[in-house]
Amino acid sequence: MKKQSNILLLTFLILLLVSCDKLTNSDDLDVEAEILKEMLDKRIPSVVACIVKEENIVWEGAFGLADKEDSIPSTRNTLYNIESITKLFVSISTFQLWENGIIDLNADVNQYLPFNVRNPNYPDIQITAHMLLNHTSSLAWPVQSEDHLYEFEYFFTHDEVPLISDWIPEYILPDGIHYKNAVWKKIKPGKKELYSNIGVSLLALIIENITETDFRDYCQENILEPLEMNDSAFRIQNMNEDLLATPYYNSNYPIHQFVYRHYPAGNLKSNIEDFSHFIVTFLNNGLYKNNKILKTTTIEKMFEIQNPRTGMANLWNHRLGDRIGKAGGGTGYSAWTELDLNNNTGLFIFSNKYNESVYPSGRIYDLIRYQCNNY
Repeated sequence: MKKQSNILLLTFLILLLVSCDKLTNSDDLDVEAEILKEMLDKRIPSVVACIVKEENIVWEGAFGLADKEDSIPSTRNTLYNIESITKLFVSISTFQLWENGIIDLNADVNQYLPFNVRNPNYPDIQITAHMLLNHTSSLAWPVQSEDHLYEFEYFFTHDEVPLISDWIPEYILPDGIHYKNAVWKKIKPGKKELYSNIGVSLLALIIENITETDFRDYCQENILEPLEMNDSAFRIQNMNEDLLATPYYNSNYPIHQFVYRHYPAGNLKSNIEDFSHFIVTFLNNGLYKNNKILKTTTIEKMFEIQNPRTGMANLWNHRLGDRIGKAGGGTGYSAWTELDLNNNTGLFIFSNKYNESVYPSGRIYDLIRYQCNNY
């Protein structure tokens, strides 16, 4: 363990007060001070947040410590795991292929795979990419504690994580060594939304098979590089490790840097500068500077609501009226992003500890939303 200091708490408080980048202030509410108060109350190590208007960052803040043990403050360059917001990159990748006529969203996915995928409870019903995009394939991990999939949530080091093609068949095919009946629900495919990291990983494998490219490399070449998200990556070897935020358990005990086997569903890391480019792109109809990653008509199709009850839209979610975005959260991280296309604004919030405060109805979210309403 790293050496602890009796003055760590004092250092933390000092850094909290000086580490935020005050680009603007509200006349009615000191947003930065209120964020700091909430962080202290909830024992949140760090938070970064950003508001984008049209093509510019109009407000940003970096608060607290990216690494408490070494008293390293969070900055606009600190890299956070954005958890399930990563799924948006699966959606974009799929619609890039659709735009180019390479994938049929309503076709049997078996034509894109080296093995056949079926819900054994409904063997005559095909699984489609459209179902995987909207969590309606009936493929989801078991919910009963006694039925959890073997090491599905295991923390790998980045060098150890298996390829999607190596582990997916072992979990979803009846003859797989880690297969359990409960991974396929007794629900007709296409009929019910069941959130599924394993289903999103299967879609990433389809992207790999179609493009003959590792999903992480596909994203690098077709999304991250065109958007100049130069510090963002899936693999640690592609990042500046000194910029990585340390994740923390709820007890504020540090966790080593890790990756899940289902990394396409939740392991991309990004920072304020890079993710602001992502927001700008969708406020600008798929265009960042001179790089167009999706046509406007494709984005409109991607944003179409598929489930009015939940707002599901091809791995995006319509929430809070006209806003669209995604939540991410898990051990060690919380993340939220949204686009308000009517007002041409977007925001995001990242943290290195799971906490409800960054999500809608949470205090930090409400403060950032308040700040956003000033623009």
